[in-house]
Amino acid sequence: MKIHLAEPITIDSPMVIIPAEEYEFLLKEAGYAPTPKLDQRISQARTRYRKKKYLAWDKIKHDLV
Repeated sequence: MKIHLAEPITIDSPMVIIPAEEYEFLLKEAGYAPTPKLDQRISQARTRYRKKKYLAWDKIKHDLV
């Protein structure tokens, strides 16, 4: 796979580049577990937000206080 970039990538700090397969292994070793229910809730929240179906901050803030 060859990727063509419109502009070069600039990295201002030290980076480590590893293959995706090794990254997945490291996630498993660190105890990362997929969260399908949370992923679904986030997706639903984004859909509601795009449809402008959300609570105003003033209402939420008032309810919290």
